[in-house]
Amino acid sequence: MELPSELVKILVERGQILYSNIFANIDHPKFFVVVGVTEDEVAGFFYINSRINTNVNTKEEQLRLQFPISKDDYEFLSHDSYISATNVVTLPRDVIVRSMQSGQTLIKGKLLDNHMNDILNKVRSSRLFSKITKDRFFY
Repeated sequence: MELPSELVKILVERGQILYSNIFANIDHPKFFVVVGVTEDEVAGFFYINSRINTNVNTKEEQLRLQFPISKDDYEFLSHDSYISATNVVTLPRDVIVRSMQSGQTLIKGKLLDNHMNDILNKVRSSRLFSKITKDRFFY
């Protein structure tokens, strides 16, 4: 059964955890957190990784934006993981809608409110993001 576009648009909101293989620069499906949604874009995809990237370990500001999450809190995780909030990725909302309709992107859960609030507080004060990006996606 194909989901109507308008219903899918309503389902995609801040804190939603999705699982998808639609990212051109990643050769496997990824869990990611939706951090910002505008009329036309779904943004702030913060990827969930099984460990912190070794390149991040030497960069204090990026290391600060690695958020541990427990498999005990998120049943779809097979092991404790990290949300990497160091880079904002945006995609047109229609791309996400179509990928959900085709089954390429799945809703896996929702980030706990306290985890979302922790992430938002840190990214709002981070030097890695411009004021424009912060205002557009993090508030």
